[in-house]
Amino acid sequence: MSAKTASVTPVLALLLATTWGCSPALVAFSAPCSPAGPVQLLPPEIGESSGIVASRARPGLFWTHNDASGDGPLFLVDLRGVLVEAVRLEGAFVRDWEDLAIGPCGPDGRGSCLYLADTGDNAERRDDSAIYRLPEPTPGATKTGAAERFALRFPNGPRDVEAMFILPDERLFLVTKGRNDPVELYRVPPFPTVAGAQLSAGPLLLERIQTLTEDSPPLPRWITGGSASPDGRLVALRSYETLQLYRPDADGRLAPVPEGLMNLRVVGEVQGEGVAFAPEGDLVLTSEARPLGGRGTIATLRCQGTDPA
Repeated sequence: MSAKTASVTPVLALLLATTWGCSPALVAFSAPCSPAGPVQLLPPEIGESSGIVASRARPGLFWTHNDASGDGPLFLVDLRGVLVEAVRLEGAFVRDWEDLAIGPCGPDGRGSCLYLADTGDNAERRDDSAIYRLPEPTPGATKTGAAERFALRFPNGPRDVEAMFILPDERLFLVTKGRNDPVELYRVPPFPTVAGAQLSAGPLLLERIQTLTEDSPPLPRWITGGSASPDGRLVALRSYETLQLYRPDADGRLAPVPEGLMNLRVVGEVQGEGVAFAPEGDLVLTSEARPLGGRGTIATLRCQGTDPA
C-alpha cells in the first residue's frame, strides 16, 4: 500500500466501488432512513434550491436558497413546500451560494446565526470565496440583519465547495465537491471576534484535515450538500445519488456509520443538492429543477436511531 493510499480515509469507499447504476448496495435504502413520502414541489420562486437548514427560531420550518448570485433572498418553507417568507440579504452579495448552516453567533454561544457558503467555483479559479454570518431573521422580517463576511483561502489552490456543516461548538467545516480532485474535508479557523479584524489579517487559511476519496469520484457521486445533527453526533454528506452518515471525532474527522449509505435515486429527485437534519433526527432533502425555470423539490427521509434523545 502506497503512502498516498494509506493516507486516504475510506469514508466514501463504498461510493467509489461501483459505477452509476451498477451497485447492488444501492438498489434499495439501507437502515436507518427511508422516504417518508413522495417529493413535494417547492414554490416557483425556488427553482434551484441548493442548501437547506432547519430554523431554530421557528420549529418545523426550514431556510433554503437558490444556487445563485446577488443578495438572496432566503426562503422559509415547510415540509409541504409551502413558502412562508422571503427575506433579502443585508450586507451580503454572493457570487455562487451553495450551502447553508445554522449555529451560535459567536464563541459565547449566544443567539442563532445562519452561515452562508459563497464557495461555488466550477472552474476552480476563484480567489474570493467567503462565508457570511448573519442573525437568523425574525418573523415578519423583509431583510436580514447585517451580514459579516469572512474571506477564505485554500492552502492548495481554489476548490469547488458545495457542502458545509457546523458543529455545536461553532466549529465550521467545508467539503469539496470532488470535481477535479479527491473529496477533501477542510476545517475553518475561528472567526475574528473584533469587528474589522479580518480586514487587516487577510483571508482565513483553511486547514485540510482529511482526504475522503482516493481520486475524483464519478459525477453522480460529487458531494453537493452537508449537514450536522443538532447535537453534533452525526454528519450527513450527500451527492446527486447517495447519502452517507458519519460520526465526527474530536477533531472533526469523519468515520462512516455502518449501514449508513443510502440510495437517493428512489426518492425521485431531478438534481439533488441540499440536505438538513430536522430537530427530531429526520433528514430533509432539496433538489434543483431541470430544465431551469421549473420548480425545485423537497423530500423527507424518516430515520431511526438518529434522533437527539
